[in-house]
Amino acid sequence: MILWSDNQSSPLSVGYGYTPDRLYGQISKSDLPIRRNNSTAPDEIGALLNGISLGYLTTSDSCDEIIINHSMPEAFIESSIYSIGFTFWETNRLPESWVKDCNRMNEVWTTSRFMRDVFINSGITVPVYDFKLGVDPKIFFPVKRVPNRPFTFLSIGSPSTRKNSQMSVDAFIKVFGGQEGYRMIYKSNGPADARSFNAGMRGKLNHPQIEVIDWEVSVEELGRIYDCADCLLYPTSGEGWGNIPFQGIAKGIPTICTNATACEEYADMSVPLDYEWSTEKMSGLYDGAGYWAKPNFDDLCDKMLYVVNDYDKVSIKTFESAKYINENMTWELVSKDYVNRLCQILKDTKAKPF
Repeated sequence: MILWSDNQSSPLSVGYGYTPDRLYGQISKSDLPIRRNNSTAPDEIGALLNGISLGYLTTSDSCDEIIINHSMPEAFIESSIYSIGFTFWETNRLPESWVKDCNRMNEVWTTSRFMRDVFINSGITVPVYDFKLGVDPKIFFPVKRVPNRPFTFLSIGSPSTRKNSQMSVDAFIKVFGGQEGYRMIYKSNGPADARSFNAGMRGKLNHPQIEVIDWEVSVEELGRIYDCADCLLYPTSGEGWGNIPFQGIAKGIPTICTNATACEEYADMSVPLDYEWSTEKMSGLYDGAGYWAKPNFDDLCDKMLYVVNDYDKVSIKTFESAKYINENMTWELVSKDYVNRLCQILKDTKAKPF
């Protein structure tokens, strides 16, 4: 039997939270003997508020099944049969503790060529595989975009400061502030981390051209927010994959995305953003873990003007990219590589199906 273990709660899954839902859902449709570790908490919302991780084994638990640990490495548990660590990272070097924990596994999975190389170059000696994440074609399907009036930019990523939504706000205000034909939707999953200059003071984000959406939404609702946008801004410092810009491109929305870390694999499908390697704003978990990208503010301003002035050209390019993604990178299609690898593991370990 194969056990999928993660720290997600399906009813509350948004953004990256819905990744295990979609992947597990597709893998479970195969002939593989797989189950998901379910929560036993009767009140999921209350459990989350009290710090209880749902559907999540602990390192002291024993396991006699092939296990897929979809979590941070310090929470990986080992199986007596076969252990897989499935995780992401966002800089060009792993923390030393992650290397140690990953090497406790039989193999490690991540989701981009860039991150696979980072894992290996950081000292992981067990096999490392890179698989891709996908899109839901019922939500993120290709549309040839024509600009709205007013022209609408979309920023998603707050309150994670490494997504640099403050830079998006600053660029928008610098280039289009005071111009009636332009607006921004600022989607934050909680209180917005960006601020605006208002009456000469830098305070809470409050600008007449910026609409703030700061509550949690479902992935279906998020898809509808995307549809309001003419251009997605995503000047991120690092991604293990980058669902947000990938989904934007999959919908045919001109997307300005930092051409670094995992985003290298698709940023040039729309509008890649220049950057330099930096340790700016790296702290906590990221402190001392190499470098991540510092997107170029002036280039962001220039690319926003480029999209506005050459919209049809950029829209056609992004629409063609969206068709490619929907033809080759849906959850159903990308899950086949996961299934094939698991079939090989079952064969090699001769694990009993039940």
